Amino acid sequence: MDLANKKILVTGASSGIGQAIAIAAATKGATVLIHYRKNKVGAHETLAAVKKFSSGAIFQADLTNENQIQKMFDAIAKQNGAIDALVNNAGEVVGGDFFNNAAWHEQFENIFFSAVHTTQQFLQQNRVAKLKKIISVGSIYGNLGTGNADYFAYSTAKAALAQMTVTLAQTNPRVLANLIAPGYTLTPLWDGVSTAIKKSCINKTLIKRFITPEEVAHVAVALLENDAITGQVITIDGGRSPQL
Repeated sequence: MDLANKKILVTGASSGIGQAIAIAAATKGATVLIHYRKNKVGAHETLAAVKKFSSGAIFQADLTNENQIQKMFDAIAKQNGAIDALVNNAGEVVGGDFFNNAAWHEQFENIFFSAVHTTQQFLQQNRVAKLKKIISVGSIYGNLGTGNADYFAYSTAKAALAQMTVTLAQTNPRVLANLIAPGYTLTPLWDGVSTAIKKSCINKTLIKRFITPEEVAHVAVALLENDAITGQVITIDGGRSPQL
């Protein structure tokens, strides 16, 4: 898929990986639709960066609310018409062990069901013969065998997102769906985390450093451009140690 003039919705694009993907897509000439929930300032920063290369627009919605998702897609359709690609990036991490039921409910609503309902709207409002791309941003904690018991619900919700994405690829040859599973990526979520914890995390990688959001975005753009990759989980973990 040539991304020039293609319309791409990136959820959670006000910072971190989502922001990097939005900017990277813009460098290829895509029209980038920037979603945010709370970080309006960050969304405008993303738009400013996007406009250095291409065009874009901002849309606000709480993706745990199906009505707000539908209203967002109605607004997008009115302003921009059909979308060519969706990047499911939105979702916040919450810690908690197996018995933390509040975390179970919050993480599945925030990470899994938000992506399911957003993807449903994307496919329902864009029923055309043209090729459609879906990229979901998961986590190495969602990969089989590498979950984190201190982030039990998060790990499981990301695993569910991966399974949803690769199974979706089986449903329509014109819908190419893949998931990127990043490892320790230096986003604003790490602000305030102690140096000792950061060092412990990077020492679990072979490259001995954090992954950058731009490195994840590079892979996302490659998947958007490549029309022969679907139903895959692409792990970007810096050469993760077998003992995470």
